[in-house]
Amino acid sequence: MDTRTELYFFVMQTHSGWMVRADDAVYGPYSCSRTALAAAVEEARAARVFGFASVVLLRPAFGQPYDVRWLHGHDP
Repeated sequence: MDTRTELYFFVMQTHSGWMVRADDAVYGPYSCSRTALAAAVEEARAARVFGFASVVLLRPAFGQPYDVRWLHGHDP
């Protein structure tokens, strides 16, 4: 049974560029979604050390739903 706390990283486009948000932390801006997504996955992997089971979600465009792009223990 995995008792880790889930941590969600949201990758989204803003007026300032692509950003990553997780809890109260904000990363970016990044010039493109690919770079922001890579940064989010790197942070999610690093969060394992602190006991987090992370999920990275990407919103491809304003008004679109988020898609799971990376899940703790599963590299798509």
